[in-house]
Amino acid sequence: MVDFINEVEEELRSDKYNVLLRKFGPYIVGLLVIIVAVAGFMEYQKYASSKKARAASATYSEAVELADNGDLQASIKHFIALSEVAPAGYAGLSLSRAAGLKVQLGDFEGAVTLFDRSAQAFETRLHKDLSSLKAAYILMDLERYDDVKIRSAALDTSDAPFQDLAKELSAHASLKTGDTKTAKQNFTYLANTPGVLNGVKSRAKQAVSLINANETVPNLDADVKALPELEVVPAETETQKD
Repeated sequence: MVDFINEVEEELRSDKYNVLLRKFGPYIVGLLVIIVAVAGFMEYQKYASSKKARAASATYSEAVELADNGDLQASIKHFIALSEVAPAGYAGLSLSRAAGLKVQLGDFEGAVTLFDRSAQAFETRLHKDLSSLKAAYILMDLERYDDVKIRSAALDTSDAPFQDLAKELSAHASLKTGDTKTAKQNFTYLANTPGVLNGVKSRAKQAVSLINANETVPNLDADVKALPELEVVPAETETQKD
């Protein structure tokens, strides 16, 4: 009797399973197909991305070799061409290298344009701001002080990786345009605020001292000219802080 009951229960379970399978089977199969397709697509994307990165690396090395051999124009063309097809990181780096070569050739306006493109190509805030800061330094050398102040303001925020350098650059631009009050405010902030880069803090203290001296004895042009010069790529980085 017990065996008979067990067989009946087994058949009922089997019938219920078959009903569920007929009802939901197509959806289950469809879901499995989607899962397999997505997994396959992701693997293909990884392969394609890896292949693209290897190709970009090879082209980048060729451009570097051209620059090392003195063919700067050809190297610039290679870097720019690479930036149009390479992944974001390689694209931004290629444009940044091309901009540096433009500086070597004396084409400062062209360098600014390429640094701007580099900032747009990069995905990370750190690299974007670094390219933008380099462009601003060049504009400072070109005496385009209003442009420098506008660009520096965008880089002078509490979460910006190069805030100290941007504020210092803005202070110099203000000083060059005769806005001594703003320049002194920025230099004073940099000189007295904890955590400011050591080199920036030191230069800011010198600047404040010279501005104060000029206020005491007006028209000390020599003192203003004695302000510490900016470095296009400072030896210290955001890691050197008090």
